[in-house]
Amino acid sequence: MVFSRPWRALATGLAFLLVSMSPARAVELVVEVDGLSGDLEKNVRATLGILQENAERMSESRLRRLHLQAEADIEQALRPFGYYTPRIDSALTPRQAGWLARYRIDPGEPVRVADVAVRLAGAGQNDPALRKVAESFPLKSGDVADHRRYEEGKTRLRRRALSNGYLDADFDPAELRIDPAAGQAEILLTLNTGQRYRFGPVSLEQDILRPQFLTRFIPFAPGDDYEIRKLLDLQYVLDDTEYFSRVEVIPHPEQAVDGAVPIEVALDPNKRHKYTFGIGYGTDTGPRGTLGWDNRRVNSLGHRWRSQLKLAQVDASAQFSYLIPIDNPATDSLDLNGGLRETNVEDRTSRITSIGVARTDRDAPWMRILRINLEHERFQLDGSDEEETILSLLPGANWTYTRADDPLYPRDGLRWSVDFLAGVSPDATPYGQALMETRWVHPAGSRGRWILRQQSGATVADTLSDVPLSKRFFAGGDNSVRGYDYQELGSRNEAGLVQGGRYLVTASAEFEQLLWRQWGAAVFVDAGNAFDDTEMDLKTAAGLGLRWRSPVGPLKLDVAQPLDEPDAGWRLHLSLGSEL
Repeated sequence: MVFSRPWRALATGLAFLLVSMSPARAVELVVEVDGLSGDLEKNVRATLGILQENAERMSESRLRRLHLQAEADIEQALRPFGYYTPRIDSALTPRQAGWLARYRIDPGEPVRVADVAVRLAGAGQNDPALRKVAESFPLKSGDVADHRRYEEGKTRLRRRALSNGYLDADFDPAELRIDPAAGQAEILLTLNTGQRYRFGPVSLEQDILRPQFLTRFIPFAPGDDYEIRKLLDLQYVLDDTEYFSRVEVIPHPEQAVDGAVPIEVALDPNKRHKYTFGIGYGTDTGPRGTLGWDNRRVNSLGHRWRSQLKLAQVDASAQFSYLIPIDNPATDSLDLNGGLRETNVEDRTSRITSIGVARTDRDAPWMRILRINLEHERFQLDGSDEEETILSLLPGANWTYTRADDPLYPRDGLRWSVDFLAGVSPDATPYGQALMETRWVHPAGSRGRWILRQQSGATVADTLSDVPLSKRFFAGGDNSVRGYDYQELGSRNEAGLVQGGRYLVTASAEFEQLLWRQWGAAVFVDAGNAFDDTEMDLKTAAGLGLRWRSPVGPLKLDVAQPLDEPDAGWRLHLSLGSEL
């Protein structure tokens, strides 16, 4: 059959269409990348088009096109790392089971930075914080022209500018000039900061607290330089008050007038009352339980009420506090408090009724407490003929320093405190007392830590009988000298009963190693005693422990043996709580 020319063209087109519509034959593909490692290899594999498609659905023609594109993909993938002149040997060969695409890559010599010019312009050109960031730009002359570090430096500089209130800051120019032939790069960066914005009016959207009280939490005033850090401080401090269930600090730079940015603070009130319940066990206290009731917001001035009932094997107490925010309400408070407490430890009984007032000032990492209490204490040692009673006025002061890289599981931290107390009573001779405590945690390798602690105290009194039982020093227990029972150590009276002492010395050294997931082990040595004269009879114990980093804090199970009394046997200690 003979077709005319138009018919032949039509037949050819139909044949091509039928071929193109026929299903493509799937291929099996193996891709090998040789000569690279680390981030270079990862980025090449992530960029290669031939690796991004599903080989089972890829036609042979598509495979060949992607292979031809592979060298360009590899060059593109290497450039961010400073490699602009790679040598690439590529091959696509058929195999019995499919195809092998092999790329042997020599990245060559990287392009290096010849000159870095990072400049500031605008109102912030002399800002010390910005100049410090600009001078510490991560790429220096002689460094490999790594695009990632270049972008990191740009981001860090612009972020600092925005944080410091230069809200219009932008780069002009921002150039990384590459000369592959010369193997050199030049960085030209100028950050034009524009004007520095200021804080404008602050609107607090709530109706539960007096505005005059709430504005005392704001760590800046209208007209102060705008800083994102201060907005975050405001967010955190209002969250910490527990007055509100939601705190959202919203700046409105688009509404700025003459550079003053209005700040909106959206607040949702928290529930007024908070109830708590807890149960636990420790070898010092035995089984214990607590009930708590807090009124977070007694009135529109932000006053609070806190009360707690505690029941344990060795003591029971009912305590209340009425807290009044003063000065800086986020850190300073006046605490009117009182309570009842009864303690029964071994052969000693104490009953205390107290009222007092305390002023607390926090200036992290320091905290200071000035206090004065009036206490009525009745106490008795088993075997004594009568119960002793002392009414005391107790002025005192406490300073505490705390730093920790983690509040629950510190690897590097320190807690130091010193407490002074004076006792004035019509029933006894006045006395004075000082107690110093130190706890230090230090890393040991990647999974271990050292834990050191010490206590030292002294009481200036004519006789021990002038000091109420609750103000005497005792040693022994989970957080004192392990291997001995809770408050087992102290001077003894004529009947051989532990009556406490006017002096205290304890020390502990512990090494803890995390072994598997949240489980670890510890080895320790404790020493110390409470005594009533200058002759120290220190008791020493050593032991082993198991540690579990539970969701609520470190759980510690220890066994310890008194070294001075080898016949005493091992004693078990169980406790929960952070080392600091």
